[in-house]
Amino acid sequence: MRQFKHKYLDVRRFGSELLLAALLFLSVYLISSELDLADSLYAWTRHFEAINLDELLISLCLVGPFYLMLFAYRRLLEIRALVEEANTDVLTGILNRRRAMDVLSGEVRRAHRYRRRLSVILFDIDHFKDINDAFGHPVGDQVLRQFASLVAGRIRNLDLLARTGGEEFMVIATETAGEGAVELAERLRMAIESTHLGVDRTVTASFGVSQLRPGEGFAALMQRADERLYWAKREGRNRVAGPRMQNGASSSDATS
Repeated sequence: MRQFKHKYLDVRRFGSELLLAALLFLSVYLISSELDLADSLYAWTRHFEAINLDELLISLCLVGPFYLMLFAYRRLLEIRALVEEANTDVLTGILNRRRAMDVLSGEVRRAHRYRRRLSVILFDIDHFKDINDAFGHPVGDQVLRQFASLVAGRIRNLDLLARTGGEEFMVIATETAGEGAVELAERLRMAIESTHLGVDRTVTASFGVSQLRPGEGFAALMQRADERLYWAKREGRNRVAGPRMQNGASSSDATS
């Protein structure tokens, strides 16, 4: 499962900031050389020999950069934590809905630009309210965590898993046609059904799959997957609805 970073953690941005620092250093060096600032500073310190300004300046020159590096590193850790918190779902540790929509929008643009295939799998846990009612919300939260971990371990590094609602999840299947996404959804469905998720009952999930069509936006792609998810739940749950599967007809999505 891919990890995403904020612009402030982007290596390219870091490189540009480093280049800017180097240019500033070079500018200050040239100005100080032109104005003979080192000689002027030395002459000035001679008037205060009693308080050892030389040693004081040397100490500042040694401590200053070290402290700035420490300060920058601590700010980097704080930004990283804030970015992680903003991008992920607190309970399950996977992408949250807001970040998932941003990622999907970008993936749709990329798929259209490079004529790549892109599919979306929407799914949720069947009768999850009954689990909460029967075992309590703490147990329900544990089921959600194990459910997310199970799915995350069975998708490719190219794919993206997000929690889009209470018991609702989404996989953005990059470089994948609708048929391949249906096969992935079916594998996930069987894995979920056959895995004990910490409650004394079988946990199942229903799936809706759609493939990006030419010129289509991410909202239409999501809506078609959501409609197929609704159809899967209406037809009895614990099933996959997608291209060439809905109602047994050839409801295929055109390749983008």
